[in-house]
Amino acid sequence: MARGQLTRREFLIIGGTVAAGTLAAGPAKAMKASQVVLTPQTAFKLSLRGRRGSNAAKNHNANMVFATAAAAEANRAHPGDNSRVVQIVVSADEFDRLFTSRNSLTADLRKLRGPAQVGDCNKNGKVSIDELVLGVNIALGRKAVEECTPFDRVQNGKVSVDELVRGVRNALDG
Repeated sequence: MARGQLTRREFLIIGGTVAAGTLAAGPAKAMKASQVVLTPQTAFKLSLRGRRGSNAAKNHNANMVFATAAAAEANRAHPGDNSRVVQIVVSADEFDRLFTSRNSLTADLRKLRGPAQVGDCNKNGKVSIDELVLGVNIALGRKAVEECTPFDRVQNGKVSVDELVRGVRNALDG
C-alpha cells in the first residue's frame, strides 16, 4: 500500500466516528460541518518595502497581521509610520487561527505560535491516521486536548465534528 493511503479498516473507523459524531451533534450541526469552506482568505500586513522607516515600524510590520485593511491602518507602529497596507493570502485554517477563533482583527505573531493545519499534532505539515484517531479520542473525551492542540481550532478546550472534518480533509489533501 502506498504511503498516505488509508487501509479499509482505518477508513471505516474514521468515517464511522465522524458520522456518529455528526449524528450525535444533530442535523443543524451536521449541516454546518459538511458545509465547511476551505477557500484561501485575504489578510493584510503593513510593508515598508522600498520606503524608509523606523526600526520600530520594521519590527511591528514583521510581526503583525490584520483581518481588514482598516484594522491595518488603525494599528500602525506610531503616528509617523508611512508603511503601505498590502494584501496577503492565507489558508482558511490559518485565517481562523489568527482572527475568527480569537474574535480579533489583529494578530501579533510574536504571541501566537506558528501555523499548523487542523489535526497536524506533530506539526510536520501532514495529518496522519494516528493524528486523526487521536483527534477522535479527544472529541470523545478519552484524551486531553493538550495532546493535540492543532485539533482545537477555536481554542475552546474541545474537538468538535467541524474540527474533525477539517482534520480529515487536511489528511486527504496532504
